[in-house]
Amino acid sequence: MKSQFIVAGAVAGLFVLGGCTGQELHSAQLVQPQGSEFNQNLYHGYIGLSESEYSEGDYRDSDVFAIRAKEIASGAQVGPEDIEDRSLPAEHVAEMTEARAKLVAALDAGAAEANPTRAADAQVYFDCWMQEQEENWQPEDITRCRDAFYAALDGLAPAPVAEAPPAPVVSKPKPQSVRFVVYFETDKYNIDAEDERVIAEAKAAAEKLGSPIVKISGNTDTVGSVDYNQKLSEMRAQAVAKVLEAGNTPVRAMLTEANGELKPALVTADETEEQRNRRVEIILEP
Repeated sequence: MKSQFIVAGAVAGLFVLGGCTGQELHSAQLVQPQGSEFNQNLYHGYIGLSESEYSEGDYRDSDVFAIRAKEIASGAQVGPEDIEDRSLPAEHVAEMTEARAKLVAALDAGAAEANPTRAADAQVYFDCWMQEQEENWQPEDITRCRDAFYAALDGLAPAPVAEAPPAPVVSKPKPQSVRFVVYFETDKYNIDAEDERVIAEAKAAAEKLGSPIVKISGNTDTVGSVDYNQKLSEMRAQAVAKVLEAGNTPVRAMLTEANGELKPALVTADETEEQRNRRVEIILEP
């Protein structure tokens, strides 16, 4: 499963634009990303940022992220934004410069190959943080992107070089991501007894993993309009997140997204009921 990022607006196909900005997203959505798993995760992450900014009316930044997505899809190596690319408040430059240096060091040390999902998350959320910090008027969004960046960066930083070779150790199997799926009836977002059972299993798994990153992804089938399904997928994701939060699930970060009908488990024709698409996916990343 591809890495998922940020709550994205359902803007595919809705491009009645004016002026010179906001015209890159649609073409970026049509390309097929090539290359490594890291690059493909980066592509989907930047598409998510572009959709999010487009839905907020920030067409300039939507274009910035869409262009980066297209460059990545073409095979180009695209790193995190340079500090000089944004007009950051002076009091935040030092912290963000240090954060970028840590990210670049982790990527140079092979993080993109060793953990392509988390490495891509770290880069995408760093650029999200840069963009929100430049605007500097939505503190909740700034905190969300900053915290998600540090959560993804955790474990990516290269270990210091030892002066002497370490003693041989028996390596333990690396924890893998765990996935749970909650299914919904047509046009519903309420949580029933079976849903509660699945969510309880996800909570128990989170406790065993020890404060993982939790990604909650809401989806619908193709019955109904694109706009309606986008809202319905948001309500489904929020309903699952509310149950997890009420249970004090131990997590480092809980991230939600709403895909509407854009990411089906099974591709169908329009106006087709399909339970496998009416779902919320809960992904636990160690």
